Amino acid sequence: MRHLISPKIHATIGWLMVAVVVVLSLIPAAPLPDVAHGYGDKLAHALIYSVLMGWFAVSADRSRWHRITMWVFALGVALECTQALVPYRTGSIADVVANSAGIAIGAFVAVLLTTGSHRPGRAK
Repeated sequence: MRHLISPKIHATIGWLMVAVVVVLSLIPAAPLPDVAHGYGDKLAHALIYSVLMGWFAVSADRSRWHRITMWVFALGVALECTQALVPYRTGSIADVVANSAGIAIGAFVAVLLTTGSHRPGRAK
């Protein structure tokens, strides 16, 4: 099957995205503009984690998606716990819920993108 980008480059971009999420989660945060009536932070969490889940899922066999789901979820929980320990950040259960919603959205989008491909669980 021909890929748009090589699997190695796809994985490298994915791990760079993880690194960016870790760094942005642990540096002092500037206030976000209120474009979603107080829910902008939660929407950002859902968007970020949906992109992470979708990115890794489209290149993997569906049999591995449960592992990807657990690792992305664990990343979110670990970062929230770490934020609770950092004086200039705050950990939040609501953020973990938003991350989980994003993971579910990312998995759903990955299903849509991989349905009908020649290799089940792989992007078209």
